[in-house]
Amino acid sequence: MEDDGSYVCDSCGEEIVIPLDPAGGRTQTYVEDCPVCCNPNVIHVHWDEDTPRVWSEAEQDRN
Repeated sequence: MEDDGSYVCDSCGEEIVIPLDPAGGRTQTYVEDCPVCCNPNVIHVHWDEDTPRVWSEAEQDRN
C-alpha cells in the first residue's frame, strides 16, 4: 500500500506530496493549506483496492 500521494495546487501549480492514511476510510475529503502559497485546497483521496487516487480543487471553487 502506498504511504504518500500528491496533488497539484490549484493556486500556484506546485506538486505537493502528502502522507496518506488508509485507516481514514476508502473515500476521504479534507481541507489543507498549500505549504508553498498558503491557499486552501480541498483534497480528495479515493482508494481503489490498494492504489490511492489523489486530486484537489481550490476551496473557493466549492461554493
